[in-house]
Amino acid sequence: MKLDDIYIDLLKVVSKAGADVSAPIESERFFSRIVESFNGTREELLRHVEANLGRWFKRVDAVPRWLQEAEWQFDEDAPMVFIGQLNVPRTAGYFHDDAALFVFLNPKNGKIKTVIQMA
Repeated sequence: MKLDDIYIDLLKVVSKAGADVSAPIESERFFSRIVESFNGTREELLRHVEANLGRWFKRVDAVPRWLQEAEWQFDEDAPMVFIGQLNVPRTAGYFHDDAALFVFLNPKNGKIKTVIQMA
């Protein structure tokens, strides 16, 4: 089975964790490896992914509330831990629109990545 064969159904499952199957490109690689190495039916694969979402896409508290498309960050070929989200209203004067900063951490090496989105 290939990622394209199950993309839509997989996206429905993965979006529950606040992630996307194909964005960023590291996510596409991550899910392609899972799909291509899985030995089972389509339904079994979807159940497997749903059962492991919490292990793969860890978070300190809430799921990211993306302003645009999901951009869960990866490091060392694995999803990073979502630390949190800081909302910055346009009225604060720092951005031309409402914005949000999303912070991710790789607890193994201490690497941090931040995504900024505007709406």
